[in-house]
Order: sequence, then C-alpha cells, then structure tokens
Amino acid sequence: MRILVVDDEFVSLQKLSRLLKDRGEVDAATSGEQAVELFIKANEENEPYTLITLDFDMPGLSGAETAEQIRKYEEENGLSSLEKAVKILMVTAMSDGKTIMSSFKGGCEGYLTKPFNKDEIEKSLESIGF
Repeated sequence: MRILVVDDEFVSLQKLSRLLKDRGEVDAATSGEQAVELFIKANEENEPYTLITLDFDMPGLSGAETAEQIRKYEEENGLSSLEKAVKILMVTAMSDGKTIMSSFKGGCEGYLTKPFNKDEIEKSLESIGF
C-alpha cells in the first residue's frame, strides 16, 4: 500500500508518517498543492496511492479543496470507481460540523480529530476499508 501524508505542521506529519509506516510506503507533503502534484505523478507512473491523509487547515489549498482536486483528476482520468479511487482520511484538530461536512462533501471517506493515537488511527482506517 502506498500512503501520502499531508500536513503543514511538522510534528503531526512525522507522527502520522511514523504510525502508518507499518502499513506500507509512506510519502509526505506539506501543502495541498504539493499533495495534488505527488498524486498526479504517482498515477502517471502507474504507482498510485492507496490512502491519502489530509490536514484540513493548511495555507493555500485546504484539505477539502485538495480532496476536491484529487477527485476531479480521478473523474477526468477514469479513476473514480470504487476499485481505483484513492481513500482519503481527513486528520485535523477541527471538529465543528461545518468542517466535517465540508470534508465529506470534498470527497473524504473518513475523519479523525487531533490529537490521535495508534488505536484511533487503526479504527479510522478500518472504517474506510483498511
């Protein structure tokens, strides 16, 4: 499994990367724009990501906007079927209803609030099919 962890906060990026490394190859991005670029590159190289974790509140593209761009790319390139689409888990400190709804509307399958621990990550991954 290929995983892309996206967070502009270094500590969260490192923690989540470390906790997910047992599940597969983990790449990291510090912005939504970088995440979209890495996602497209991985698909063009026929090595797509299986899972992307996104922070909601980032400079530039928010997590929801990043998810929307990823879903748009998938739709335009015939990758939007359940078998081909990447799973997206929003991982953020924001827990208000507007943020949660925006995340799911943008195309996320799961939502996890910070701070988190390994058990919470495992439950979230299980809930989206991992």
